[in-house]
Amino acid sequence: MRSFLTLLLLVSSQLSADTLSIGVHANYVNEHFKLAAGRAGYSNVLPVKECPELDSEQLKDSQRITMDIMVICNAVKSAGYVDIIRLVPYPNVARGLQLATNNKIDMVGQSLFESDHLEDKNLLITAPIIRKGEFQVGIFSTKNRTDILELGENIDVTKLKGVTVKSWKTDQVALNDIGTKQVNLLPTRNLIANFISSGRGDFTLSYLKEPVVTRIGGELIRIPGVKVSFDASRSFILPARDTQLFNILQSYIKEQRQKSPDAIRQAYIHAGFITEDYDHWRDLAK
Repeated sequence: MRSFLTLLLLVSSQLSADTLSIGVHANYVNEHFKLAAGRAGYSNVLPVKECPELDSEQLKDSQRITMDIMVICNAVKSAGYVDIIRLVPYPNVARGLQLATNNKIDMVGQSLFESDHLEDKNLLITAPIIRKGEFQVGIFSTKNRTDILELGENIDVTKLKGVTVKSWKTDQVALNDIGTKQVNLLPTRNLIANFISSGRGDFTLSYLKEPVVTRIGGELIRIPGVKVSFDASRSFILPARDTQLFNILQSYIKEQRQKSPDAIRQAYIHAGFITEDYDHWRDLAK
């Protein structure tokens, strides 16, 4: 039986008409499946029939975006909707949604905060994949800001300046909800690290599980012992024209939620995204 990777390579240049094009961030890479969009040495094609089940050992600690893709893959597999999923790169989520609404791709291939898009009548929003309180982030600052890093779990954000991206509405709400003294909004995430290291801001929010984050313009260090739970859920968001795909996703999500235990939640625990490791950390949102 041919390996998953072999099949990926076989079909990467042989796309059929039965293809679902999903957008992913240009930086997305999965080393286990050698899966990425537009990156040499990786395949941008996922054969649906070989898509692993959500509880497969292949998806252990695969993290959120890979599990998002595999939920989509399993949904369309269960419905016999397409044979192939093709990954298309985008620079940011706003551009990904634009590609979807302009019919350049079928959908964005990751869950998004639904509260950021409720007013857009050109979009369909599925039932939540990540429920309120399940998405938790850490507090980060730059290495040179020892004055902030040394505060530890006793950090008082009411005396500090937070930093986030203008289009990240959910982060903005969270920063305001925890009482941040001042919230600075930047046009792109690549400016965050320099903004903090220069002293114009003090901290930002990012991936809780990563002690060091390098995606947002430079190296940022997590402050241990403190976190923020988002009072927001994440869903798949599709252009309004694609009701068939929307109904397929809705049906699959409902079916998996009805299992005991809840198979969607279990999938994200399996992927290492939902974890009890930080339950004892101080939650600034509570």
